[in-house]
Amino acid sequence: MVDFGTVGGVPGKIEGIARVGHDTLALVNDNDFGMADGAEAFDAEGRLVDSGVETTITYVRVPRGV
Repeated sequence: MVDFGTVGGVPGKIEGIARVGHDTLALVNDNDFGMADGAEAFDAEGRLVDSGVETTITYVRVPRGV
């Protein structure tokens, strides 16, 4: 139906997809509780460093409907 890799504004890590209407999908990503991966996830005192990733909802129109 849609190659999300070709649609601008689509999050790199899609957590959920919902049908909003006959020709629209909602794509959701979450912020993973603000956690980053690897050594940069914590500072020198062992405190979590916020990843800066925001939870978003992106709406995509599907050309032929769903």
